[in-house]
Amino acid sequence: MLAAPAQFLPAPSTPPSPSPARPPGLLLTDPAELILLEQQGLSLGRQLGAPGEDAQSLLKSPRYASFVSVIERDMTELSSRDGIALNQFPLDPKRVNYVFNPKWLRAPGASFQLVGVVNRLDMRFATPKECGQLRLIYRLSLQPQGRPVVRLPLTINVIRPLPMGPGGSCKAIARQWLALPENASERIAAVARLVTQLPPMSRLETNFQNLHGPGTPDADDHAEYVLRSFDVRSDRLVPRLLLNTPRADLNPMEQKALADWIAKSFLDIDSGRAVIPDRFLATRAISVSPRGLSRPANRVFSALFKAELDSGAFASLPYANAKRVRSPRGLLRRLDGFTCTGCHQSRSVAGFHLPGEERDPNQTFNALAVGVSPHLHEELGWRSRMLASVAAGTSFTEPRPFPERASSAGIYGSHCGLGDPSFADWTCMAGLECRDSHHDEVGFCAPTMRTAGDACENARVVARPGASGDQIVADSPEVCQGQPPDAIPCIANHYGFPRGFCSVACARPGARWGSSVCTSMLVSSYEQVCFPLDEPIEECVRKRGLVAGMASRACSVDEPCRDDYGCGRYPGSAPGTGACVPPYFLFDFRVDGPRPDRYLASQ
Repeated sequence: MLAAPAQFLPAPSTPPSPSPARPPGLLLTDPAELILLEQQGLSLGRQLGAPGEDAQSLLKSPRYASFVSVIERDMTELSSRDGIALNQFPLDPKRVNYVFNPKWLRAPGASFQLVGVVNRLDMRFATPKECGQLRLIYRLSLQPQGRPVVRLPLTINVIRPLPMGPGGSCKAIARQWLALPENASERIAAVARLVTQLPPMSRLETNFQNLHGPGTPDADDHAEYVLRSFDVRSDRLVPRLLLNTPRADLNPMEQKALADWIAKSFLDIDSGRAVIPDRFLATRAISVSPRGLSRPANRVFSALFKAELDSGAFASLPYANAKRVRSPRGLLRRLDGFTCTGCHQSRSVAGFHLPGEERDPNQTFNALAVGVSPHLHEELGWRSRMLASVAAGTSFTEPRPFPERASSAGIYGSHCGLGDPSFADWTCMAGLECRDSHHDEVGFCAPTMRTAGDACENARVVARPGASGDQIVADSPEVCQGQPPDAIPCIANHYGFPRGFCSVACARPGARWGSSVCTSMLVSSYEQVCFPLDEPIEECVRKRGLVAGMASRACSVDEPCRDDYGCGRYPGSAPGTGACVPPYFLFDFRVDGPRPDRYLASQ
């Protein structure tokens, strides 16, 4: 392989230092601390009242069993569509959309890892009798025989209420979370005590990938995600309405009533405190990835009110009095961001905001370096200001940010405005321009000189029904800077690189040049060759030359990847740092995968 040319990658530099610890009063994600918290009562089995932690033991909890039955019904319905593969092994060349195997939820080798403890005091607007919520986030994992633990794209969110103090105040509980000790062992003990003192779980939510299919000449790798919420009713979980997520099939009278509610609730929508009435809401939603809010399926409000937008029905609302929303298009994008689908596809990592950090610090193959999404990391600043205000007993009036843009910094990958008044202050820092990647009202901040890991292929998304995803009509590929004459000018989206990918071969994974790094990247055909074999995937790709050194953009929690890329580890990467790769190159983010790591539940 060729070393990356000097004109393509800037002068060598040292890797950035790891990001400082996140505010423990808002978010705990350190795997070592989470393992200890599981042992102190925060495991999923303990939360559900099950006798053990493996999936077979969890099934003895009526709550978990009722949850599994709903997911199984969902998968029976969604797997009956055209183009769905009947099974993954052997690979079916005619049906290439593979689905979540609900047997994983019953397998003795399956369990759930605690990947986050999240203080959501900011959810007070939706829980007027509580001080928001405490959320325990778990991720499904398998332990195949003779293989490392495999994480799968399903999370469970156990919700426990944060109770009000005397007179309906939230000051006391906010102060408790702000006062968590800096010492790790003391902090773990304090969090365990705080959670134990809370009321029992009241709700459960799930987000899981129900389908993944490969890219084609007119489509990206395509994935669907089911979003559901449940109420605790005695010993069972019962599906509940999704917060601020309307049904896509509202009739004309319901659409008119919802439009009237939007007009009356405009200032609450602008502030981020609006709660849509139950009569309009869905009990299940499906989001799609990649390409975020450019995908029509992720924008239910824009679909419901396209005629109103075209007719000017929302043009007379008091935009001059608003702090966030200054136009009809901004209004619909604001509402789309409130929905479960819109939020989960805004600056996420393959549809997740908290996939969790890898527990094995030595794992570098198929390993995520940063376990939180750019959206979540950015919004922590706003949540921190709210928590401090509540603890001080002062009024907090700063509106909730859009999920796409919670910081004013305008760093690489930040969403930016392309002329609409609602996004006029979404600018980019010096050296970056707002790239119109989807011919939309919002783009993203990108270098004017396209180098390693940068986008090089804009596209229009054309809605297409069915399981295979939307049509991607790509513009002509753009020139990447400094590539040798024999290099591929722009690796296209249908190879699994959304918006295209500038790169060159490099010889030494881990070598850094400014914002770029040499990393190991899987190459075309690795799925068809290696997934069906009983051979370990890391050995298969190595023996058959299906992994190559490629220059990409270096990343950390403070240097996020652009949309639809994840920060993956490479050999020798410092903790919390990595290289930007398409997330579906990380098998933890797809339901299909190598036979030894997926076949457990099918035996």
